[in-house]
Amino acid sequence: MATKWKDLKHKASPETRERVKREALAEYAEMERIGVGVIRVARQQTQVAVAEQMHVPQSAVSRLENQNDCLLSTLRKYVGALGGTLEMRAVFPDGAVELDGLMRMPAGVEEQTSL
Repeated sequence: MATKWKDLKHKASPETRERVKREALAEYAEMERIGVGVIRVARQQTQVAVAEQMHVPQSAVSRLENQNDCLLSTLRKYVGALGGTLEMRAVFPDGAVELDGLMRMPAGVEEQTSL
């Protein structure tokens, strides 16, 4: 049986708890640097589960999460596999413009992804 954190945390010294906190914050900072993978982690999903939803190999999800740029259609498919909807807008000092029309494929056009 696994040990629960609440049972362990009281046994750790204040120095150890502070070190663990620093390490956890560093991990979160690294996830933010990585990119879209932080969305998956926040949704408590594995790359394998997302890959199954996207009908691609797990390695394709890993590449997507580690690349600097991707197609909007690929990002939409990734977010959809996590149960979400991708929305986009351009924000200017005098207002914002919804760009949801860019997120849909025109009728009769087959969707392509960069995976």
